[in-house]
Amino acid sequence: MKQLDDLIEAGAIRRPHGIKGEVVIDLARDLIDIVTESLELRATGRRGGERTLTVERARGHRDRRIVQFQGVNTVEDAEALRGWSIWLTREQIGPLAEDRWFVTDIVGIDVYTDGDEYLGKLTEVMYMPANDVYVVRNGEKEILLPVIDDVVRSVDIDSGRMVVHLMEGLA
Repeated sequence: MKQLDDLIEAGAIRRPHGIKGEVVIDLARDLIDIVTESLELRATGRRGGERTLTVERARGHRDRRIVQFQGVNTVEDAEALRGWSIWLTREQIGPLAEDRWFVTDIVGIDVYTDGDEYLGKLTEVMYMPANDVYVVRNGEKEILLPVIDDVVRSVDIDSGRMVVHLMEGLA
């Protein structure tokens, strides 16, 4: 996730759903239930486009949301939003559960093993069906860490430090 002013990237519009302007949205796992009727959010396109969109209707669909935005009434309108990023404010998101962080706050954090070995910087978060995966890079070396309690031991945003336990096969 990235940050734009005080907005946090919450997900992306993947594709149209049906012919009446609905879209399928992928969202960070913790944010799926926030996208509800009357929510106003910002959307940005790959070519610099930007729009404020208001949710008219939203419903769950597996681990995604199907959303109807006000003024998006045809499959062509919906297709024009394909690939756009969805942004929410921290206020809209509200407090996160314990041991949860905004991706924008942890990207760039230094990652160490529980034996105090420096692994590199967290550069990306991949959203996977079973669990998210942290991408840690140190020069040309890359380590993929599953975001599970057995691996991620602590995160201290103020000091810019994450401690992880390398299970067999991760390094």
